[in-house]
Amino acid sequence: MFRHGLPVLLFCFISLCATSAFAEWFSDEQAIMGTSVGVTLWQEDPEIARRAISAVMAEMRRIDNSFSPYKPDSELSRVNREAINSPVTISGELMTIIDKALYFSRASGGAFDISFASVGRHYDYRQGQQPSENQREDLLAAIDYRLIELDKTSSTVSFKHPQLQIDLGGIAKGYAVDRGIAILQQFDVTNATVSAGGDSRVLGDRRGRPWVIGIKNPRGQSLAGDPSESEDRVAIKLPLQDTAISTSGDYERFFIDQNSGERIHHILNPRTGKSVAGVTSVSILGPRGFDTDPLSTAVFVLGIERGLALVASLSGFDAIVIDSAGKVHYSDGLTPPVTEVDQSP
Repeated sequence: MFRHGLPVLLFCFISLCATSAFAEWFSDEQAIMGTSVGVTLWQEDPEIARRAISAVMAEMRRIDNSFSPYKPDSELSRVNREAINSPVTISGELMTIIDKALYFSRASGGAFDISFASVGRHYDYRQGQQPSENQREDLLAAIDYRLIELDKTSSTVSFKHPQLQIDLGGIAKGYAVDRGIAILQQFDVTNATVSAGGDSRVLGDRRGRPWVIGIKNPRGQSLAGDPSESEDRVAIKLPLQDTAISTSGDYERFFIDQNSGERIHHILNPRTGKSVAGVTSVSILGPRGFDTDPLSTAVFVLGIERGLALVASLSGFDAIVIDSAGKVHYSDGLTPPVTEVDQSP
């Protein structure tokens, strides 16, 4: 049995308004942080379950309101506006998140870099827009985590390039699911899952059975021509418990360039400001989402060989990588159940 988990949770959600008076599984799913946030838990008291789930959702909204780059009143937006002029005093929470991000930047040799937003903010995946080559080249110098100066003594951050911007999208959701689990534990919940898009954390098991968790086929096609099955087509299923899990995939936010036919997706190489090629999905398994979230992005950017080497150098983590040919690669701590994934269009 695998000892870790992955984020496309195959939940059997039981509604909070279940008809059975003895139902003890409770769940809810809401649109927060630009994605789907889900909570499922075991609890004998329906009122405690309701309060616990409500508290998790409130925390997710608080984190989104604080650290979304799309909300003008967020703390992150204030930093992006002001840190290019002088040091900005920030909350202890934001300092912790930026400090963790900089740790993974150093550990990955810059493969994970929250200053990717200096170029990344000029992509619009819904509208199929990307920066011009000239614009990209002009902004590349602003993608450099070493130009983010974090002073933990004075609780300030400043940017050493006038066009530098940061985005916490590669770390904040992992942090959020950890916060969700911590809140559930305050309610004495011992069996639960919390997910935010590709980041999840599993607490305990499903009352004597493991959570069955799957990795999507990045190029999943419907069976028998039924498009409704495409979204949930999985490449690998895993029985898991007590773990944090994050998946980064090139199928999450993307468009196809009409001129080149290239897939333009949201995982950018900090050295080029362009979408990474060669890998379609990376899943990282470890103790906390605060670590697995940035690590999944770092491995995606580094590629198979260097990415798995990074995972091997860090204690307590494992990885499953699907390359553009559909081959599945595993870190040394995992036993491969599957070797290839159908990547046919």
